[in-house]
Amino acid sequence: MSTIVKLDKQIIMHKMQELCSLLLQDEGYKEMRDMIDQFAADEQATAQYERFMEKHQALEEKERQNIELLASEIQVYEEEERALYDHPLIRRFIYAQREFSQLHQQISHYFTKSVELNRLPEPKELHKEACGCGGNCSGGH
Repeated sequence: MSTIVKLDKQIIMHKMQELCSLLLQDEGYKEMRDMIDQFAADEQATAQYERFMEKHQALEEKERQNIELLASEIQVYEEEERALYDHPLIRRFIYAQREFSQLHQQISHYFTKSVELNRLPEPKELHKEACGCGGNCSGGH
C-alpha cells in the first residue's frame, strides 16, 4: 500500500496571507484599486466599456467563423477603442486591470517555474516568459 502525501497547506496559506497583506498595504495597489473603484462608480464609463466589449466579442466571433469583417466595422471598432483611451476613468481602469493581470501572471509563472525546476528560479530563468504579456509578445525577450 502506498502512503498518501500532502503538502502542509497551513504554512503555505500563512505565507500567502503575508504576501497579500504586503500587496494590500502597497501604495501602488491602493491607487490602482481606487482607479477601478472610480470606474465602477461611473455608470457612463462602465456602459461605454461594456458596449465596446460586446462589439469586441461580436467581431471576434465573426473572425472565428471566418466571416470577413467589413472596413466600416473595423473603422467603427477602432474609433470606439480610441474613445475608451480618451476617457480618463476607462483608461485608468484598463491600466490597473493590466497591472493586476501582469502581477497575477508573474506570481503564477514563479510558482510554476519553481515546481518545474524543483528550486527557486533565477531571474534570468523568469525573464523570458514573465514579461507580463502572457508569453505572446514579439518583443524578443
